[in-house]
Amino acid sequence: MKPLRIMVVEDYDALREAICRVLSEEGHEVVGVPMAEDVDDAPIGFVCDVYIVDINLPGEDGISLASRLRMSQPDAGIVIVSACHSLADRIQGYSSGANVYLTKPLELDELCAVVRGFSSKSAQVAQGAGALLTLRSIRMELSGPAGTARMSQAEMVLLAAFSRAVHQTLEHWQVASHLEHGNELSKDSLEVRIGRLRKKLITCGASAPAIQSLRGMGYHLCLPVAVVNE
Repeated sequence: MKPLRIMVVEDYDALREAICRVLSEEGHEVVGVPMAEDVDDAPIGFVCDVYIVDINLPGEDGISLASRLRMSQPDAGIVIVSACHSLADRIQGYSSGANVYLTKPLELDELCAVVRGFSSKSAQVAQGAGALLTLRSIRMELSGPAGTARMSQAEMVLLAAFSRAVHQTLEHWQVASHLEHGNELSKDSLEVRIGRLRKKLITCGASAPAIQSLRGMGYHLCLPVAVVNE
């Protein structure tokens, strides 16, 4: 069984910790966060293969989160976990991009079986809607109509974070966290790192500026990028 990189988005602490523990015991690399906004903020240092998402989250709900995750990562596994049992709820969950919809109370053995299914199947790569460029996380490669570029681990993690963020926009501190795992970066260093990533995007076919600087706020990725596990 291939170990997976998994993010659990669940606001009930005990359940989140239980899910993380049992999946870690299965050999996976797992991180848990309590709300959708933390998916953009957490400096986890890798691109996730699977997301386990509760629907009733504080702030942005799980349906909205699943939709933007699916747009960003067309071949990622998305499991919705919810106390909502109706057919309409399940249809809404699948329509948002979920592969699997599990209801609470959650059976952890069933969840582990679902994750094993993601681990054993061959990746079915689908091009993201409207995406000009594709980031291949295993190859650490960005490709587009004008060519390919080799990505560093930090660049890959940051670009994936941009692609799934709300409006593809990150604040300065979020960008710094993804680049340095929470360590501080000077403004000049941040601009240099963004400049390198911007140059690779343009080399692969993105129109300049590719990443727009937002004065006093952060940066905006100006085009969709599909992230695939290849």
